[in-house]
Amino acid sequence: MTFKETIGKNLTYLRNMKNLSPTQLGEVLNITRQAYSNYEKGNRDISAEALKVLANYYGVTLDLITSSTLIDASQPVITFQSIAPNDDSFEFKTLPLTVTNINSSLMAVKYNELLIKIFEANTSYIPDIELLFEFKDKLYIAKIDYLPNGDGIFYHNGKPIHITKQQNKSLVYIGTLLATINKEYENDNFF
Repeated sequence: MTFKETIGKNLTYLRNMKNLSPTQLGEVLNITRQAYSNYEKGNRDISAEALKVLANYYGVTLDLITSSTLIDASQPVITFQSIAPNDDSFEFKTLPLTVTNINSSLMAVKYNELLIKIFEANTSYIPDIELLFEFKDKLYIAKIDYLPNGDGIFYHNGKPIHITKQQNKSLVYIGTLLATINKEYENDNFF
């Protein structure tokens, strides 16, 4: 398999895992659907800059996109018993719900024995979402609100922390909140 074909297969795999269309990925790269499809088919060379954009978009490393073992790699999978709505009640499903983490980008933050928050790696600001980020060499979890002038604010332990427009450049986004697990009782086998 050529290097172009390997990248094409990996791009197809990543796109399918996120249920995206070639048109959507073309928009990410500011190219046509046809041009993007040619990357996946291995008919066209993709620039290093476009690969960096896609790696950032998927939250994976550049070497993962170019790796010949991405599709074959053993992937972390969490399996859950599945229950779904059925008319006016719920029923157990025969197939379990599985969550596959193709890039090992999930992080669990254990607040205490009853509260766990799961974050997915993301290096971009997303408004109105709880973020895991580094600010002034400390890790924080909070929603960040920005003012039109570029200054921001977030709350930590009930206290406001202000971010100036200049300080905003040193803020490093690490992840976005994916799920909160708030248990009512302690279970040692769950996280």
